[in-house]
Amino acid sequence: MIAALVLAAMVYPQPSASSPAPHLDATPAASQADPTRASAEHAALPPIDTGLALPYPAYGSPQPQIVTTRPAAGVPAIVTLAEATAIAIARAPSLEAARGEVALDDASVALARTGLAPDASISASSQYSYVQGGSNVAAASSAASSTLLSGQSNSGSLSLSQLIFDGGKIRAKIDAASLTRDATRATYRRDAQGVVYDVATAYYTLLADERTVAVDEELLRENIVSENLVRAQIRAGTVAGADLSTQLATTANARTTLVSAQGTMQNDRVAFATALGLAADTDVLPRDDTQGLETATPAGPLPAFATALEIAYAERPDIAEARLTVAADEASLRGARRGLSPSLSFSGSKGLESSNVGGGAIRNDGAIGVSLTIPVYDQGITHANIASSRASVAIATANAATARLTVAQDVRQALISIVSDRATLDQTRAAYDSAVTSLRSTQGQYRVGVSTLPSLIQAETTLASAATNIVNAIYRLRIAENNLRYALGTNLQ
Repeated sequence: MIAALVLAAMVYPQPSASSPAPHLDATPAASQADPTRASAEHAALPPIDTGLALPYPAYGSPQPQIVTTRPAAGVPAIVTLAEATAIAIARAPSLEAARGEVALDDASVALARTGLAPDASISASSQYSYVQGGSNVAAASSAASSTLLSGQSNSGSLSLSQLIFDGGKIRAKIDAASLTRDATRATYRRDAQGVVYDVATAYYTLLADERTVAVDEELLRENIVSENLVRAQIRAGTVAGADLSTQLATTANARTTLVSAQGTMQNDRVAFATALGLAADTDVLPRDDTQGLETATPAGPLPAFATALEIAYAERPDIAEARLTVAADEASLRGARRGLSPSLSFSGSKGLESSNVGGGAIRNDGAIGVSLTIPVYDQGITHANIASSRASVAIATANAATARLTVAQDVRQALISIVSDRATLDQTRAAYDSAVTSLRSTQGQYRVGVSTLPSLIQAETTLASAATNIVNAIYRLRIAENNLRYALGTNLQ
């Protein structure tokens, strides 16, 4: 349902001997009229690896004891989204707790079923008893008072009872417990989908941070190129020396932006490891799967809203959970209505018992029978249970209706976001291409003395904004695709 991405080659021009800014290349204006060539000729962003190679902070005092990472057993240092998802499903504490909830409800179902099983027991006893003779304490020393009256008894029995009929109360309890257990399982599945959603969001957020650092480094290099141009112009006597101070301030701002982006990346690296259920200092990074989005938007139509909504209603576990909760409460209501139903049960016992004071003369005994109980009045307990169960059904029904509304909202907004983000990516790409072309042109004009430093700085600022926008657009589209899968309930198959 998510359109496949069209992957296009990214072209990175080789650096010249005098320029430290190799990656930003402009699309020739003449080629823009040919749509078949556009995807291969867009200005290319620097690769993520260039940003990861920088020390942290790039400028300032290093603090390796704070950002040093360590490997985790069984966890690759670079993970794909599928690998990150598998790690989180296995390690996330929230899912472990959710699995415990399912186990509790399994036990509740087993407990409810015991009411239909027979109850059997075996008992045995041996008792020795005595009473001291005499009538009072004063005579305790007399011979008569020393006489003991004693005896022993032995017995054993086997008892069995079985419910025959209770009006359906136990069956209603079993149905309610089973449906509640199934609803909890659906909740667990939605929780797992939520973990997958969080992992994907953290995955693409960190990738965006990494690419931002790489872009900010290249923008800093562009400022250094401009510094060199200004110095050359000062040596040639074509501009005043004050121009260098102005450009140096712009370069310092670029350094500040780079260090700030590195800090954001380090924090989101911690968030990514935590989303996977790993320690905060785990050495784990995402593998970039967005190559090509700089030059091509995903091809193929999105599903119509009505089609997507049908998929969501069928796939979303929270819709199933809401439906099962209604059914469970309805089963509880049926059980409450049978609170005054008669019950019929069978019971029997077989035993052995001594019949003399010496514990001997063992004789058989036993009993068998049925018992019928017809409740007449229970202080209004049944009436209160019915009222409570009826209210629970009403609440669950309303919650189910709310869930359907929420799903419809989620799906529609997710579809709209993808449409907007695709269009935004196209426009940010065009703006980035123009900004690269403008900077190259302004640098050339400044070199020959036909442009001014404010124009050069404005071109640098425009490029910085355009580069930031395209990076955000690339990874925002990936996050929007993840949002749609989560809204449809298809992000965990």
